[in-house]
Amino acid sequence: MTKGCLNICKKYDVLYISDEVVTAFGRLGHWFSSEAVFGIQPDIITCAKGMTSGYAPMGAAIISDRLIADVGGKDATFSNGYTYSGHPVSAAAGLKSIEIIEREKILEHVRMVAPVFQDELQQLRQIGIVADVRGMGLMGCVQCSVDGDPRSELGRDYEIGSQIDIECQKRGLLVRPVINMCVLSPPLIISEIEIKKMFSVLREGLEATNT
Repeated sequence: MTKGCLNICKKYDVLYISDEVVTAFGRLGHWFSSEAVFGIQPDIITCAKGMTSGYAPMGAAIISDRLIADVGGKDATFSNGYTYSGHPVSAAAGLKSIEIIEREKILEHVRMVAPVFQDELQQLRQIGIVADVRGMGLMGCVQCSVDGDPRSELGRDYEIGSQIDIECQKRGLLVRPVINMCVLSPPLIISEIEIKKMFSVLREGLEATNT
């Protein structure tokens, strides 16, 4: 589907922008996921969060050589800026974060433990209120429903995410409830043992909500 959208954009000369605010800097086991995971080369990549591992606010828009060439070539200036562009504190945090990711081989670690994460995620389908699960790398979503039907009326399931969050917090696990969905984005350094423990607690929270 992603490549299909890219092909349509190319056909009609429409810029293709990849939002990698979540997926860049290791979440899927690579610095960027557009080409490494999805096999596409966007015109622009937007990113943030993982640039500094969340320790300082920073974001970026990365523009392709092709697009810069269209702007006017190497002698042209693409003039843009914001009040805090290139802030030295955020820049220092970003550089140190990249250094640590490289030194500790965190990208390799994510690729190693991601299959365990995804396997544990899929096993939650067995629970009655779970309507769907999906994810890649170290990110996942558990979509829940009162009757386990992903097509059920959203109004009936509006509070279920909050209830799951409450049950999980009782057991020491924080999840991100988005209406009837539980979104999971654990630290990239999570171990296989910690992954299994996390999903064990999540299962208990889901089953408590299911009763």
